[in-house]
Amino acid sequence: MSMQGGLPIAMIAGDSVIHRIHPLVKIVWVVGYVLLAFSTQNIIILYTMAALAFLFAALAGVLRPLSKALIIIVPTGASLLALQILAPAAPKPWTSIGQIGPVELYGDGLYYGFVLLGRILCCLILALVMVMTTHPSDLFTTFARLKVPYTFNFMLAMTLQLIPVFQREVGIIMSAQKSRGMKGSGFQAVLPSFVPVFVGAIERVQQLSISLESRGFGSDGVKTSYRQVHGRPMDWVFGVVGISVMVLLVVLSFMKGFWSLAHEVQFAPGFVFWTFVVAASLFLAMIGTALVFSLKR
Repeated sequence: MSMQGGLPIAMIAGDSVIHRIHPLVKIVWVVGYVLLAFSTQNIIILYTMAALAFLFAALAGVLRPLSKALIIIVPTGASLLALQILAPAAPKPWTSIGQIGPVELYGDGLYYGFVLLGRILCCLILALVMVMTTHPSDLFTTFARLKVPYTFNFMLAMTLQLIPVFQREVGIIMSAQKSRGMKGSGFQAVLPSFVPVFVGAIERVQQLSISLESRGFGSDGVKTSYRQVHGRPMDWVFGVVGISVMVLLVVLSFMKGFWSLAHEVQFAPGFVFWTFVVAASLFLAMIGTALVFSLKR
């Protein structure tokens, strides 16, 4: 279990068109994505949004690390689909498509399972792309211009900068354990590394607090940043066009009653059945694999 495969929650250096977009535009996109995703139940819109976010990742050159991070969606998505088929988030009466032993399966829930999965996908993908293509100091400067309290800015910047550092330290400690004949993979290898990482984190926080005090962090003076963020005309074009499209879709969604296609899209009973079998099997397999690795000696 290497930390090299950890979540890519740090910036990945690059000079793509996505990297160069102003952080404020990216923030507006993410907020608009979240608002649109939770104001519509149209799976065409939701999965088009996810595909567009994937396109941004490809343009930014971060598609491979993004794909690795999305592995965490597999058990979540599988459980969502399986549970919605068992207990749909839809008004009763539900339409039964068959049974597996004592378990009743309902076809009404699969559409809502795809809706919930689409919401998670489109929001998570775009948020990860924004984080992987934006320097934390640029986010700090942007939030400061928006009059966001600098303490919140600092917490956000430190989170984005320190978590990858801790991931790297865990990887180094696990490699050291492996060189001494201890387990180098699996959950049992991670647990012994928590103590030195925790101690190192305390020391790092102490050093950080001393550094902040010496620089007058709590003073009332104007806060500055060594990185200056300047918007280009193209950035504002991207921002205005993007938010205009999303606002239009949100308004249309509310006008159409959350724009649900549940009554227009009907899945065949066989498709619902096999989707449940695959989703439930995949979820149980991943849970079983995690338990095996945790207990493996």
